[in-house]
Amino acid sequence: MPEERFTWCRQGECMASLVATVEGGRITSLVANEALASGRGGTCGLCGASMGAATDSRRILKPRRRTAAGWEEVEWSVAIREIGAKLKAIRGQSGAASIGTWAGAPVGTNSRGLVRTLAWTLGLGSAKLFSPLSTAGGPWVRAAELMLGHPVSLQGDVGRAHYVLLLGANQAAQGWGPLQAGRNHDGELAFSRKTKGTKVVAADARTTPGAAAADVHLKIRPGTELFLLLGMLDTIAKNNWHEKQYIADFTEGYEPLVEALKAWPVERVAGICGVTAEEIAGVALKFTRAAMALAHRSPQALANEHGTLTAWAAITLHAFTANLLRPGGLYDSKGVLDIHGVAAQLPTDKAPRTRVGDVPLLLLQSPGALLADELRTPGEGQLRALVSVHGDPARDLPGGHRLREALGTLDLLVAIDVAENDTTALAHWILPATHPWEREDLHLHDTSILPHRETAWTPALVAPPGEARNEADILADLFGEVGPTLRGGAWGPHLRLLGAYLAKADLGPWEARALEFSGKTTLDELRQSGSWQGGEVDRATWRVTTPSGKIQLFPSEIAQALARLTAPVARPGMDRWLTVAAPRDAALRRFDRPAHAADPGVALHPDAGFAEGARVRVVTEAGSVEAIVRLDAGLRPDTVDLPAGYATDVMALIPTDRLDPFTGTPALCGLSCRVEAV
Repeated sequence: MPEERFTWCRQGECMASLVATVEGGRITSLVANEALASGRGGTCGLCGASMGAATDSRRILKPRRRTAAGWEEVEWSVAIREIGAKLKAIRGQSGAASIGTWAGAPVGTNSRGLVRTLAWTLGLGSAKLFSPLSTAGGPWVRAAELMLGHPVSLQGDVGRAHYVLLLGANQAAQGWGPLQAGRNHDGELAFSRKTKGTKVVAADARTTPGAAAADVHLKIRPGTELFLLLGMLDTIAKNNWHEKQYIADFTEGYEPLVEALKAWPVERVAGICGVTAEEIAGVALKFTRAAMALAHRSPQALANEHGTLTAWAAITLHAFTANLLRPGGLYDSKGVLDIHGVAAQLPTDKAPRTRVGDVPLLLLQSPGALLADELRTPGEGQLRALVSVHGDPARDLPGGHRLREALGTLDLLVAIDVAENDTTALAHWILPATHPWEREDLHLHDTSILPHRETAWTPALVAPPGEARNEADILADLFGEVGPTLRGGAWGPHLRLLGAYLAKADLGPWEARALEFSGKTTLDELRQSGSWQGGEVDRATWRVTTPSGKIQLFPSEIAQALARLTAPVARPGMDRWLTVAAPRDAALRRFDRPAHAADPGVALHPDAGFAEGARVRVVTEAGSVEAIVRLDAGLRPDTVDLPAGYATDVMALIPTDRLDPFTGTPALCGLSCRVEAV
């Protein structure tokens, strides 16, 4: 008999509440649960595409060990024992810093897996937990920390705003941006435009559906969002359009900031962005005149070597216009479980810094873009072992073949994943992991990125195939073999000891205690009802923890970075501008994408001089790749749009030495390049 079960999407930033129909051990349908707020935005394409994940022929079913004769399937006990012994030997010989972990994006969708992965790295005594945070919400969180005093992901109140500037207008296809999950922004924005005349401005090099439907489309050059924002800020300051009382009462640093902005007048930034000064000034004026205004960023808006400066400029725009920490602008959501206290105990300025690049760790995590150079740079602390959890660093990180060659030199590479990929092909061990539909989950750590107070529990919808196991259990068993670092390590003794405990503890009781601490519901109640609903979150929470209690408009670190900022200049022979940060869907990895999904190739304007279907070579300072041309008349003529995550090895084009100094974000947007016929 068919059975209905309540669950939610954990395959990215959809996070939609769902009703699953299960029959005969198979998922037969997944539909949005519109009775709940998080189900009213529909579902992502991956929900339906992943229903057959448990029976997919690409699944890894048993632990595998590489031998001279090829892959050999082994028992779990053998795999855990041998991997643990090898890790212990490497740590004993080369130190804890020689062991690294790659936590792929799917780890962030699983509260238990995320806690275990963080604890695993802390308990080992290593600071080398690489993750995609720097290319997702990292710059946004770091800028907020510099301005407000603590790391927080400020949320955009799209549904209430009267004027919305979309920085990168492909939000609908990408779950509305980094850490902007579970939202019905399309419906809310459409309703606002109909009922109160909300105006929408799209700043994007491509005429996406969102840009085409906007009231104004600023077709800016890729990677120039920072300069657009600087021009708007300077225009507002020069014309005294800022909210003077808000600035005087709640902020510090306005005067020195205004002086620094004079280097970026609207006339100058217009040339950089490739639009007119009048267009930028007009948007700035209307932004200041709106009752509630919002600049909402997509992933690509911050995916460049100035990502944190861009995030700072966007947050400052809201402060200039009194739209910061208030409804209709940017707000601080506490969620069901307010994790502010934990985040505040992890200040970035007191965190360890990376061995290569000297970048501070953000929320315990190293930027993934540094992995290639960490592997290739000899000396104390050079990586000798890497455990990859639900990710494909060989394909997803800058470095291309150089990174893959470096991964091949490791003494130990362990891949914990659901299916084969470029990283498993290089691994010494492959361990089968569960898909989200195959595990019990509690919606806990990420409730602060929802616009409604919600939490939920879901059972496993189907049994995992073969011998697949939850990554939290795999890491716990491995840690039991390796053991904690007793002395030294990258972190202080308190964090190290806490990590060692949580790395192998039963996390179920801790989740139950966390729910009880929230005062909203209990795990037993959730298991009965499926979810808890508490209405909309408070958009007016005022939480500024700087020493003065005021918003810092111009922190010294930002002032220094802005003083060093120069306008982008094309390299000789490279007269086009590349963007690789705008995927065409919300898939976290290739396995999440429908098997029949077409490769989008490289998008070029018809005036670029190439025919549809032609094979071309795209060349940057870092390398070159070949791709098939797809003509797009809605693209800027000087733009090369090559989406990441598909067949083309686009990360071979991305340099590993041009990174945001605050977060290590790579230059995924705005590199100069050329396109040549093959």
